[in-house]
Amino acid sequence: MKIYLDCYPCFVRQTLDAGRIAGADEKTQKRILSSIMQILADIPDGTTPPKMGRMIHETVKDITGNPDPYKEIKRQHNEAIMEMEQELADRIGESPSPLEGALKLAGTGNLIDMGPERRWSDIHRIFDGITTAGEQTLFLLDHFEETLHQSQTLLYLGDNAGEIVLDKLLIGLLLAREPNLDIIFAVRGGPIINDATREDAELIGLADMVRIIDTGAAFPGVELDACSHEFLECYFGADLILAKGQGNYESLSNAKENIFFLLTAKCPVIADDIGCDVGDLVLLNGDPSTNGDAQRFYLNNTTQQERKKT
Repeated sequence: MKIYLDCYPCFVRQTLDAGRIAGADEKTQKRILSSIMQILADIPDGTTPPKMGRMIHETVKDITGNPDPYKEIKRQHNEAIMEMEQELADRIGESPSPLEGALKLAGTGNLIDMGPERRWSDIHRIFDGITTAGEQTLFLLDHFEETLHQSQTLLYLGDNAGEIVLDKLLIGLLLAREPNLDIIFAVRGGPIINDATREDAELIGLADMVRIIDTGAAFPGVELDACSHEFLECYFGADLILAKGQGNYESLSNAKENIFFLLTAKCPVIADDIGCDVGDLVLLNGDPSTNGDAQRFYLNNTTQQERKKT
């Protein structure tokens, strides 16, 4: 997804918020803002929101000297949802369709986001999401279930800390339904906003259930031209990809792989791009046609880069 002009105020707001969370004083906040305003003035066409997001948060880290400003926030979110884990699992089990319930719960948990809005919605909305989401036009449950049943490998692209506990519940249900399904869970390649990393996956016990990989780069999304060879092999080799959250949608909305997006639309720009309303919970399918040229390009590119490092 491209950057729209309406994204600019959000970038500025996110910059200021990140600087404050990182502990910057007013003078330093102004310095950070000035740097980002210059980047925005010269940003090339074709830049995605996650690429701009990385520039914002790397600038904040460089200027403040804080390598992980959201570390404490991530810990709080993980612990809060872990305390609710059994209760949420019971809610899934009691729902008429456990798969639908787990998907909707995981999708509603996508509200745990410090990026676009810098607030964590009332935790009770997570409970309500499992029962009040209703029948969405853009919630392709039957198509997802059919594709899932035909798949041997699933690459699950995670999004935020805290939310990752709900991903764990969904993954547990998927493994129970499809015991031969090989699930790989991908986290970010380094700290970026409150997105989940390996540390979060290990903390909540997800690493005990499935293989964990990272993207190889600290973007608030999946930028294929920056990903590791290991990730790209899993990405292009998966029968099915489930991508959580707005950042993954912004990165991969034009992808040709058999990818489903599960998210809550939290901003009008993304809602318009999807064709839904702000606040809608959606399960979308991308273009399932093959894209062999892209696969060869990205894999060859990362192989050359990794050879140069050695």
